[in-house]
Amino acid sequence: MTLTRLIGDIHGDINEYMVYGIDKFEGPTIQIGDFGIGFGQGEYWYERINNFHRAGGHRFIRGNHDQLAICKTMHGWIPDGKVENDVMFIGGAWSIDNPNAPPGWYKRTENYDWWADEECNDEQFAQMLDVYSTVKPRVMITHDCPHKIAGHMFWDSGFLKGPRYNTRTGDFLQSLFDIHQPDEWYFGHWHKTMQYKYGRTMFHCLGIYDFVDVEL
Repeated sequence: MTLTRLIGDIHGDINEYMVYGIDKFEGPTIQIGDFGIGFGQGEYWYERINNFHRAGGHRFIRGNHDQLAICKTMHGWIPDGKVENDVMFIGGAWSIDNPNAPPGWYKRTENYDWWADEECNDEQFAQMLDVYSTVKPRVMITHDCPHKIAGHMFWDSGFLKGPRYNTRTGDFLQSLFDIHQPDEWYFGHWHKTMQYKYGRTMFHCLGIYDFVDVEL
């Protein structure tokens, strides 16, 4: 049995990525978004990541804190909607601190630390919906999660306070879940390690730097 290590958000800290996610683990790894790509790191940073990923054993999906245009140029990037056997991958999410955040909030700057294509577009959502309906994957690996699951896991549990909000990505992932419930669903984004069983699906949220070894 070959295990794959799934790694939560690292936000550009590749030293922690190596120590917590990679060190002393000889199998393949997948980082599940918010790698931190596109935040002005120097040439050495990208060269180090590309060299590390070039052999194909270490890969990543994109999060909302990854610049898609740069992800597309890098070794190891798993495109949104890719299916491998009975596993499906979908990156991207909505940033609560986007440039249109309410007055008084910290706001990111477009094309500096926020990008308008942080979420998939409607055409991509439609294509992935068709694929998902056909494949009915056993495992989902995404950056975000279905919006109703986020409510149960993070608001109902008391981890988050205040109003709940829907996002395009969360709504789309919910529409997938309403069609088919996979056995397992792994995601990051919410910075809280937690498991939650809903229907036939076990949801696993990985916190920052956290990891889990799974059979894919």
